[in-house]
Order: sequence, then structure tokens, then C-alpha cells
Amino acid sequence: MTPAARLVARRALLDRPWRSTLLLLGYGVGVAIMIALLSVGDALLLEAKDRNLVAGGDVVVLPEGIDPAVIKVNGVTGMFLTVPNAGFLVRDVLEGPRFRRDVAAAAPQISSRLLYVRAHGRVVTASASAGIPSLDRAARAARAVTDGSDSAADEAWLHPAPAALAHVLDRFHVVPAAPARSRSRAAARSPWVEWDYFNVFDPATHAYAYLTLITGAQPAGAVLARVKVPGAPVRDVVIPSVLLPGDISTETAEQHLGPARLTAGPRGYRLTVDDSRLRVDLTIRPDAGFVLPATEVRLGPAVSGYVVPVARGRADGTIRTGGRTLAFAGAPAYHDHNWGTWAGVTWEWGQASSDVGALVYASVHLPNPDVPDGGRTRATLFVWRRARPGAAPAQDSGGLVAALPVTGVTYSGWRPGPVVDGHRVAAPSEVTVHAENGPDTVTVRIVVQDALGSRPLGTPAGAEAAGRVPVFLQLRGDAALLGTIGGTEISWHGPAASETFVRP
Repeated sequence: MTPAARLVARRALLDRPWRSTLLLLGYGVGVAIMIALLSVGDALLLEAKDRNLVAGGDVVVLPEGIDPAVIKVNGVTGMFLTVPNAGFLVRDVLEGPRFRRDVAAAAPQISSRLLYVRAHGRVVTASASAGIPSLDRAARAARAVTDGSDSAADEAWLHPAPAALAHVLDRFHVVPAAPARSRSRAAARSPWVEWDYFNVFDPATHAYAYLTLITGAQPAGAVLARVKVPGAPVRDVVIPSVLLPGDISTETAEQHLGPARLTAGPRGYRLTVDDSRLRVDLTIRPDAGFVLPATEVRLGPAVSGYVVPVARGRADGTIRTGGRTLAFAGAPAYHDHNWGTWAGVTWEWGQASSDVGALVYASVHLPNPDVPDGGRTRATLFVWRRARPGAAPAQDSGGLVAALPVTGVTYSGWRPGPVVDGHRVAAPSEVTVHAENGPDTVTVRIVVQDALGSRPLGTPAGAEAAGRVPVFLQLRGDAALLGTIGGTEISWHGPAASETFVRP
């Protein structure tokens, strides 16, 4: 400070002491406020980079029902928090056709996971965090591995081969042991069953087939086929089979059931059946991105699981039965996998596909008289779309663009349908499904062209017992989808299948 400045300051303090004190006090308060604001800003910046907030992204993805505050304060309910199906969420949703233009990068991370490490005869605790280096850099994630490179496991997670994805999605399950208290007649009436299901449709001839490989809690299973050619009776084939050790895999998608073999390779699935009643040689090629990860619903002792490895695919090959051969070349195909205690379970289900997209809707009714509405699960409509509609299917991938609560499934135009146990059963001529979530809304209208009926597997013999069991209807037709998803109008039509149960 110069001598002149010091003189002016001294004269001001001596001549106007109260005014000078007030000015100095105001200046001090202003500086204090500025320091406080800078501290708040610094705290916000540190919080934005906090590893407990998933590295400070613009959007934090949590499992349904989790309070975001739990992530910050490390509540007890957040100790073992994980996002299920994270690979599907990143690959097929966040990087899928709906959000690809809006999401700059998505980086899944494991943060501060408690581990127990055994070393030199003693066990020590450790805290581990992990991420995929390329995604961490793209998302500018905090605490990313410096100069890290993606490992072979990272690459397999980011871009799984068709066979590897099939092995993850489509393996069978170890049959759970029934608790001692449930080992009763009720438990005996609800055996564990699991099956692979395929359906293929030939647009040229309108012939179609449903193929199922099913196993039960006992060392037995069956190969089931329903083959329908327009103008001819349905051909039903049941091939009971005894399971040998190693036939059913809980590690891969490859199964062996009697005369049937299911394998998974670079081109997709290959299903063969070699029996005098049924000969099948089909290759089912999944379209990339058209998958739905596994989900499982539990209600008391009742369990229902479901996964869709092929929401849209193409089938090549032949099916021979009853002296007739059906040939398929690039035919629309679908495949799902089910498991659980299915005795007394009913459902409403349907699927459709086109060159533009695909859809699946489902609602399961678990048998539980103590629960309102008989244990009905929430009906949901899943919609997939190709990323580039103008590209060839082989050069494009799709993704899930919507999972909408179904507000109504309506069956109309009832008319005489198939004959079951000597009685003709009514079948609808149209199925309408409406689903919406905020501005997203979709209506699916299925015009039924053919209907097959049967009693569910395990139905007791006798007319009196069968009369208490609903008839299982398999409907075949053409679906038209119309709606708005993410502000974009969608409209397409294609072959469809639908299933429901009706009272005779």
C-alpha cells in the first residue's frame, strides 16, 4: 500500500469511525458469504464425483423400490445392491434404438463390494470396485482405472457371441428341494417343470408348428409337436422320454431329451428330432437385440419363470410328420423358455414380429386362493424395434424400446372353435391388447385365422375332472401394432401367436 493510500485510510477511520466500521463489517459479511458459496459449490462437485453416486453420471439407475438416498448414506438396504440384467440394460436399452441418440455413454460399475480373501491360511476382508475401462472413459467416470484396457471378459460382456448369450439365457435350472413343511399333497400336485418352446410360421403356405422340449421333477420328459397345415387336421405328436444323467444341462443351452437334440452355435440354435413319428432339422437364427432377460415371479410355493432368447428370428430347415414335409426358409421364428411349479397355472400371452420390430405380452395367473384375483401378475407389453429400419436385417440390430403395463386384453367375435374331448369350444376372432405408460401408448389388434384347443398337460382323466379344467387355446393370426413410443409413431403388422384359457 502506498503512503497516500495509508494516509487516506487513516483519515477515514479517524474522521468517520462508525461509517468505516459498518463498511468493513459489510465487506467481511460479503467475503464470508462468498466463501460459504464456494464451499457449497466444491461440495456439490465432490458429490457429483462421489463413487457412491455411480461416478457422477447424469442419470443413476437403481432397482425398482430403492430410495436414491440409500446410495449416498450407505443404508443397510444398499449393502448388497445390484442392478439385475445390467448387460441387457446397457447393450439393448441404453444403447438400443430408443435411447442411442440421447445417451452419450453408459458405464456400469461395481462400487466398494465387500470381499473375503483367503491368503496364506487366513481370511482377510477387502473392498473391491470394478468397471469396464472403455465405458468408464466414455462416461468420464470418477475413479476409473487409469490407462486401463478392456479385457477379453469385458469384450465378451459388451459384445457376447450368439452362442455365449444363449448359454447364459437358456440354461435349465436345478430343481429346488421342497421345504419339509411343504412336502404334502399340495406340494405333490405342483411339480417342477421346465421347457424350451419354439414356434415357426411359413408365410407362403400359412403352415405353422409349435415344438416343445419339456422336463418334470421326475427323471422323465417329452417332446411335443403341433403341426398345422391349412385345410388339414392338426397333427399332434407326443414322444415320452426318459432322462439320463447329463441329458439336461444347467450350464449351457444345449439339451438332449430322448430323440431330440438342441445345440447353440455361431448361427444360432439347431433343433433336431429323430423319431419315426417326428423328424425335425431346424436352424433358428436370432436377430441381434431381440431378447428379453429372465424374470421370475413367486407367490407362496408357486414359482413362474420366463425368458425370451429369440423374440424375433428366422428358421431354416424341415419338419416331417404324418407323411408330410414342411420346409422353412427364412421363416419367422420365436423361442422362449419357461420353468416353475406350473400345476394349475394359466396365462394370457402373445407374440408377433415383422421386419420393423417385434412384441410380446404376458400375464401369469398363479393358483393362490388367499390372494385377490388369484395371484394375477402385472400384464406387460414388451416392444422391440430395429435400430435402422432401412438396413437389411442381417446388417442391423434392434433393442427393447418399451415395457408398458397392459391396461386391457379383450377377446371379441366369439365363434365355434376347435373340438376338445368331443365338445366344440368357442374361440375369439379378434384379440385386442392396449398398453400405456404416460405419453407412450400401444394398441395391438390380432385377427385370428386359426385356433387349436387342448387340455393342459397333467389334466386328470375322466369327464367330471376334465370339466373343471379350462381349455387351452392356441390362436394364430395376423397382428397390427399402432402407437407412439418416445414421441415417435410406430406402425407395423406381421404374423402373430396368442394363448389363453377358456371354460368349456
